Amino acid sequence: MKSSTVVTVIGAGLGALLILTLGDLRVSVQELRNRVDQSDGVLADAREEFSQLRAQSAAGIDRALRMLDSKASAPEPALLQHDILSPSVQVNVKGNVGGGTLLFSRGTHSYVITACHVVQKIIPGHDEETREPVGVTLYDDQGASTDTIDADLVAWDDRKDVALLRLRSIRELPNAAKLATRETLRGIHVFTPIYAVGCPLGHDPLPTLGEIATLNKEVNGERFWMMNAPTIFGNSGGGVFHRQTRELIGVSVMVCTYDGAVSTPVPHLGIMVSLETVYDWLDELHYPFIYDPESSLESFELRAPEAPSKSATGRAESAAPAATSSNR
Repeated sequence: MKSSTVVTVIGAGLGALLILTLGDLRVSVQELRNRVDQSDGVLADAREEFSQLRAQSAAGIDRALRMLDSKASAPEPALLQHDILSPSVQVNVKGNVGGGTLLFSRGTHSYVITACHVVQKIIPGHDEETREPVGVTLYDDQGASTDTIDADLVAWDDRKDVALLRLRSIRELPNAAKLATRETLRGIHVFTPIYAVGCPLGHDPLPTLGEIATLNKEVNGERFWMMNAPTIFGNSGGGVFHRQTRELIGVSVMVCTYDGAVSTPVPHLGIMVSLETVYDWLDELHYPFIYDPESSLESFELRAPEAPSKSATGRAESAAPAATSSNR
């Protein structure tokens, strides 16, 4: 009996001890689970911070590479002077001063594009025999004037505000502009970087920096582009060049004005003619050889002098040096 009681007491004690041990073990397991959960949370936070740091690092590296690429692709000043300033000319007509760009020069055929209103003073009441010549000043790569050559007014369009001049030069000029293709022009969009070149306030050709602002500006039923490169009186007729390719993409023709009590020009709201519009106009005048390498100057020279071709915008010259034109 006594022995049985002792066994019972011992069993009870062991049971109690086991219960206490299991309880402590349960608490330890719970604490371990809590610590694991906390560790998971800390690890998740660390992973999130690492992901953010990796994204920031990647963005920083990408920005640095873009900056390096932009610096590497930025044209040298000498190239800009040769491709942008060298083809740019100053046009002088009875006190009117504007800009222009040498489009083409081969043999005795050298042509400059400018704005119609720059040459407006010699248009009314004159024909090819009585019309005064236009003075065109040429420049070298350093921006220094090299020569002033008389030019004849070949054709003009007052709605598009463009005019074509033929230089009275018997020598081929080496500094004609690089002309953008039609495909390139159709790829121009808002924010395309540009240089605008003109003769502001009578200066020699000067460049300003900007971007294409819109491709849809309507003036008198004609479609123009706009740019935010600063321009002012005297820039009219000057070229607008793509900043990366240094190709001519348009002609500066107008500056927007705020017409309050006093008419105030807004220099960063410049209006320009797309070079594709100029190409279409040259096609109408049968002058595609100016911009299209596949068109032949020789076929133009073979045209009969007594039958110059007409277009909706004016009259093209014959192959003879004298130029004729009629207003639209």
